[in-house]
Amino acid sequence: MAAHEHHHADRPHHHGHVHIDEADWQAWAEHTELQGEVLLGFVTETALWASELRGADAPPVGHVLDIGSGPGVGTCELARLFPDAHVTAIDGSAAMLERARHRAAALNVDARVRTHLAELPDGLDGLEPADLIWASMALHHIGDEVASLQLLRNLLNPQGLIAIAEFGDPTRMLPEHLDVGPPGLTARLEEVAAAWFAEMRAGLSGSVPSVDLASMLAVAGFEVIGSRLARQRLDAPLGDDARRVVLGHLRRSSDQSADRLAPDDLAAIDVLTDANDSRSVIHRADVFVDASQQIVIARPLT
Repeated sequence: MAAHEHHHADRPHHHGHVHIDEADWQAWAEHTELQGEVLLGFVTETALWASELRGADAPPVGHVLDIGSGPGVGTCELARLFPDAHVTAIDGSAAMLERARHRAAALNVDARVRTHLAELPDGLDGLEPADLIWASMALHHIGDEVASLQLLRNLLNPQGLIAIAEFGDPTRMLPEHLDVGPPGLTARLEEVAAAWFAEMRAGLSGSVPSVDLASMLAVAGFEVIGSRLARQRLDAPLGDDARRVVLGHLRRSSDQSADRLAPDDLAAIDVLTDANDSRSVIHRADVFVDASQQIVIARPLT
């Protein structure tokens, strides 16, 4: 939501064969929460759109499932937007869910927010049917996406909707002309991110080649009723929180792509992420955030 950024409840992107333990999740949580806050508009706008698609005569949403909730930024926004609903945050990290519980309490929605520890596609048994399922940047972490969509369809009430957010256009944060390193850094980051993502997908258990969301939903027994490319644009000069998001994005680009980038590019990223350097993204007046997500909303076929 460059090396591969999420725009929601973000998560550490290790290759599929590398174990992710709670230390990873703990270290990731603060940045994840900040990024979710900066780009919260994706959740807000999609939830309002889903409400419109349900229709004015639809009963109030009583239960929402937040798939891959991370630290609960989206979970709590869903609870705010659907005041009659209980929202169940589902994630594979106990550390993330603990953070979600603290956030819900701080925002006074803890009476309506539940957490459920599950490593998708397993662990969904026993959940109450939902009127809305929100799956933001979670589906591509699962090897067989269609099979997982079929599981989620079984968790929807007959008139329920599923809203899925996945990658849109590559996130842009740096100006085309930098005073650091050789030209074309953004394009090279996007290229290595695509290669990294393909390797990550291939390493997932039971991995099946992905196709477009609408096709996978159709095979899984859904009818697509809405699809659009959603954008969030934060222009320069950025505020402090957005700058920290850019900083984290670039640091992960370096960590995840160190074996794919040329030394000059890695050196440029070192400068851009050095808070003590005046050319760092923490100080620059020309960094921005241009993020997008492909949003698809569907209902189960009867």
